[in-house]
Amino acid sequence: MVDVSRDPRWGRASEGFGEDTYLTSIMGKTMVEAMQGKSPADRYSVMTSVKHFAAYGAVEGGKEYNTVDMSPQRLFNDYMPPYKAGLDAGSGAVMVALNSLNGTPATSDSWLLKDVLRDQWGFKGITVSDHGAIKELIKHGTAADPEDAVRVALKSGINMSMSD
Repeated sequence: MVDVSRDPRWGRASEGFGEDTYLTSIMGKTMVEAMQGKSPADRYSVMTSVKHFAAYGAVEGGKEYNTVDMSPQRLFNDYMPPYKAGLDAGSGAVMVALNSLNGTPATSDSWLLKDVLRDQWGFKGITVSDHGAIKELIKHGTAADPEDAVRVALKSGINMSMSD
């Protein structure tokens, strides 16, 4: 988990590397390199997934699954570098966050998943929804029913459902 967390109320803060963007970037990069190794064919190599893309550690009030409202400058300076560092180190997957970023659920955010992740950063691996995130699109008002939620997620850039 490479989420930068600056609110001690957030229940998942202990799973990450803390509030420092640089430290979290270095730790994430090092974890990816150590786990994936130099070749995916190595018998001790495993594919890594950087998560929770993006800014999940910045949920309002430290409340799990809450929304994130943030300027692009703060997002790209403070919260995105650890994900980018993990991807630059070769991570093969990205787990997409459950939260909404600036009003759009990450699972249906084509700007985040296509424009930033694929086009700007050149990511070629797989994107995975977090547990239940595709069905949550109905509660967010982004999808009408489960079938629509799957369509929206796929169209937005999700490649695999963790478990919907």
